[in-house]
Amino acid sequence: MTQVTARRPTASEAAHDHHTQVTLRQFPYPYRAALAICSDIDETETAEELLEIHRFLNTTQPTSMGNGVGLEIGNSVYFYDDKREVSYFTHGERTRGLIVDLIQAGYIDCLHSYGDAAFSRDQIVRALDVLYGLDCKLDVWTNHYGAPSNLSHKFEYFFGACQGDVPGAEVYHADITLEYGIRFAWVGASTRLVGQSPHKHAPLSSTVFDRRYPLQSCVSVAKEMRKRLLGRWGDDRFVMLSRSRLMQPLSLRDGRTVHEFIRYCNHPVSVSQGATSRGLAYAISARALAHLKAVQGYMVVYAHLGKNKDCGHVIAHETQQALRNLAREHEAGNIYVTTTSRLLNYHHACQYLVWSHRQVQGRIEIFIDPPGDPAVNGWPVTPRQLQGLTFYVPDRNAAAVYLQGVELKALQRNPADHTGSESVTIPLSRLCFPY
Repeated sequence: MTQVTARRPTASEAAHDHHTQVTLRQFPYPYRAALAICSDIDETETAEELLEIHRFLNTTQPTSMGNGVGLEIGNSVYFYDDKREVSYFTHGERTRGLIVDLIQAGYIDCLHSYGDAAFSRDQIVRALDVLYGLDCKLDVWTNHYGAPSNLSHKFEYFFGACQGDVPGAEVYHADITLEYGIRFAWVGASTRLVGQSPHKHAPLSSTVFDRRYPLQSCVSVAKEMRKRLLGRWGDDRFVMLSRSRLMQPLSLRDGRTVHEFIRYCNHPVSVSQGATSRGLAYAISARALAHLKAVQGYMVVYAHLGKNKDCGHVIAHETQQALRNLAREHEAGNIYVTTTSRLLNYHHACQYLVWSHRQVQGRIEIFIDPPGDPAVNGWPVTPRQLQGLTFYVPDRNAAAVYLQGVELKALQRNPADHTGSESVTIPLSRLCFPY
């Protein structure tokens, strides 16, 4: 295929075209909010259980719970475990093969620490050798309760000692883990508030308070207000919450930087109750999704789909119904539902994208350079990372997009949306389930 290159506009050319209506849309067309379910692997006991969960989540195939919902919902993995839960080195060949296939397909997209039985750097080198050797790419990290390899000291009071970013510690690994490709990290920040980095702000009480549970809701509102105030007073555990951000740069103790993100979960009993197979139904209820659409925000939902001992099915019946409703919202073009990795990469690109445009004889040319992230230098940029980026333009049929001087030929050209503006999108490609 012939590459078409074009030079970026000069500063004077860009200034001359300031009147041209070209802006970056907040979400991929036609969506007005975005959501990922970030499920930790805890208490998933067998390969068969893991596969059945993913068949229901990721395909429309028949399952023990009826046809699946066909969404892009991911999972996590760890390598060392002392409770016989699904992990790479403590299960047999079938489990290892399934884990590898799901990572390569994009459905396992988070490294949930190296596990609670990982105590040394040698163990971590062994795990990374597997990931490198099998071409398994993960760029999201989530801390795991009780795992010594956890990152950052911010929430040690909850997780226990987190030594993964402490040079000289027996389990220090941040240098080789970030070199492998981890870019985003959840180190413990959570919120009950629906919608992060929102287009519209809503009172905290309107999304947290539920009149069906007045006493419990008042307690939840008070807890969120306290965290928000502490964040405003400089407590770095709660700064993201106080500023309603999805992510922010995080300096680790060895001087390296990742992007920390916050996870959402809400339940009238407790956050931990909401982060189960049954509790997820409340966290992503129709009420919660309506609030998400109203504020036009992002949301990474904290879950443990393997915590299902009190369920009659692999996924609780009420959560099956909530997931079917979520699928309808996605299919209707209301909420973009994708994996944690894809959502974070998309939001990162929107935050740090370097782009400009010019008008040439009625044609709009948009020029994209690598994200200008001041916190992390040298991140590669590829069309995959930019999938879904949408630009409002005066005429969708007279627009071109260039990535580092090379024209992207496969543009999706969109009719006017609710704003009355037309747009062009770098197309989204769906993940392909491997079974």
